Amino acid sequence: MKKLVALLAPLALVLTACATTDSTGTGATAGTMTQQLGGVALKIAINAKCTTELNNLPAWKTATTLMTADQKTDVQGQICGCVSEKAPQSVTAVDLATAALDPNARATIVSNAVTKTINACVAEAVR
Repeated sequence: MKKLVALLAPLALVLTACATTDSTGTGATAGTMTQQLGGVALKIAINAKCTTELNNLPAWKTATTLMTADQKTDVQGQICGCVSEKAPQSVTAVDLATAALDPNARATIVSNAVTKTINACVAEAVR
């Protein structure tokens, strides 16, 4: 998964160099396109980190012992889907640019974003 993210970030930068207009023809800037593509790559990384973090939580292991594999997958999908949607809201444009260029910073940014949102999403899922 880390290799996928490492490949997506530079690809996003290369592709945005060619973009000059958006679908409305208003002339989207390369910076905006980079942020959008960086956001997609960040969501993928956040989802992967969420899955790892969730599976390492003792409370998750206890809570899912009586669940079937399908139930566990469904709940995990709900939680990590929530995290993937909410976590990028705590990431700034500067963080996105930094994450696209620096793998160490990307890991830290992703980890912080997941940590900030996973508990809220677990609470939503169990309601």
